Amino acid sequence: MPETSTPYNLSNFNMLILASIGGIAIGGVVAGIRTGVGMLQTFLFGVDINRFGANSVDGWRIMLITLVGGLLLGSFLVLAARFHKLAIVDPVEANALEGGKMSFIDSLILVGLSVLSITIGGSVGFEAAMTQLGAGSLSAIGQRLNLNRRDLRILVSTGTGAGLAAIFGAPLAGTFYALELVIGGYAIRALMPTLLASALSSLVIFILIGNQPLFPVTSTGFPTFWHFPLALMIGFCAALIGIVVMRGTTSFDNLLKIAHVPPLLKPAIGGAILGGIALLTPQIMGPSHAGINEILTGHELLGITLILLLAKIAASIACVGSGFRGGLFSASLFLGASLGCLLHGIIIMPLFGEMIPLDLCVVAGMAGVATAIIGTPIGIVLLMIEIAGLHTGVVTTVITVIIASHFTKQWFGFSFSTWRFHVRGSDLGGPQDIGRLRDLKFSDLTLIHPPAVAQSSSLENAAQLAVALKTPLLAVENNDGDFLGLLHRHELLEELTQRNQRPISELIDKPTLHANKDESITHYLESVDDHTTGEIVVFASAGKLYGLASEATILRRYLKEIQAATDDEIGL
Repeated sequence: MPETSTPYNLSNFNMLILASIGGIAIGGVVAGIRTGVGMLQTFLFGVDINRFGANSVDGWRIMLITLVGGLLLGSFLVLAARFHKLAIVDPVEANALEGGKMSFIDSLILVGLSVLSITIGGSVGFEAAMTQLGAGSLSAIGQRLNLNRRDLRILVSTGTGAGLAAIFGAPLAGTFYALELVIGGYAIRALMPTLLASALSSLVIFILIGNQPLFPVTSTGFPTFWHFPLALMIGFCAALIGIVVMRGTTSFDNLLKIAHVPPLLKPAIGGAILGGIALLTPQIMGPSHAGINEILTGHELLGITLILLLAKIAASIACVGSGFRGGLFSASLFLGASLGCLLHGIIIMPLFGEMIPLDLCVVAGMAGVATAIIGTPIGIVLLMIEIAGLHTGVVTTVITVIIASHFTKQWFGFSFSTWRFHVRGSDLGGPQDIGRLRDLKFSDLTLIHPPAVAQSSSLENAAQLAVALKTPLLAVENNDGDFLGLLHRHELLEELTQRNQRPISELIDKPTLHANKDESITHYLESVDDHTTGEIVVFASAGKLYGLASEATILRRYLKEIQAATDDEIGL
């Protein structure tokens, strides 16, 4: 449809139908991609390292595949950059700035780069690629149907939730992850389609792949007083680890830039570092889900766990910082599991003995680091419940998540999603629809259109025109129709009473505030001095007056749009 056509408002029922179809389709595609990656890894490494780990893989295979794979990834990144396909809008940015508009082709490119990064054992996960795929697909369908921005933003949430739910088999976590990260709140109208799509995508995964919890927890014990200091300690340490990883990825990227490493070789360097680390600790390759289960079964000794924690931090920084595509979600879970195991062995066991089980510390650590990096507290709590079978340990997990979230915001102020925007110079702090406000132009305002009068006109004619039209202002134009300034009716009438009357040219008031009709109101408000007042002259083109705007008009329209955005969020 042409872009000038009126956007279509989808009914709640039709939105649910679209969410159902999308959830089923996304679940099927994710199942296919996971299976395909597993087959490729089995061919390359001799084992599906995403499921079973890389402990049995020969060292020469690890080094060869990570190095050659890094070169191949670098080639694709250079090719994508040549066609300007690297600055890909993700779901958060789409909902915050683009009114829910995402490119399906760009999303497929990101999925392809992520699948390659995961296949060669990169310390990244499927989450970013699958949420991008789900959100980009439904956004593209919504644009094809010419839906309005409110419905497009809901579809982005719906696709994001379905993508994450399909990865972990966790419909509640997928739903609240999408609401917290992509919508920015628990919008009523977005809740039901997101939940439905997440549930159906998870159902497809359960049918095609299986429904066993990823990290089955045997015992978390009953809540006791000692769980509270445990949560405080783990949450505090989780925030520190999250900040180290987020800053580390940016620092490593900057280091490669300072060293003038060609873009083609950056992923190869990251792959070489990954391979070198994996020779000693193969558990850090891929999302490391198998490593988490080893920790839960108590197979890892404290010394080895500390090495695994440091190795996973280094591998994640090297991979993401060098250009590997994929999320840090799975990496954060492994880091948290290692942290929980360490704290249990070093502090908890000597102080409390068996009173606090290992599983509780591991799950709390996973939740804490994931919250610090991902920034969706409720979504993470629900994820722990769904993927770990967590019940009585939920109290400790909730407290840990709150502590980790608080300290991360206090000391760092970002999650990994918003940190990337900050590094790129954007002030974007979340998915709230600020793009809606930035799209407001002066042409959207109700402007004042003063009658025009020629500069050569007499005072009498100008005054008669102002009185006849009952207008307080006249716009003075030259012979070419260019705007020169304003005449005030009361000054004209007062001047007519004077003996020595001045010409119109000496009565012209020349406003200092100018704007173009296509200029963003938000950009204007951000650039204008706080103490500047008066009418704003809005030009249609160079020198041609379009109308006059007042500060009251701008603020009234701005507040009206904020209220409309709020109504959309809560489903009014």
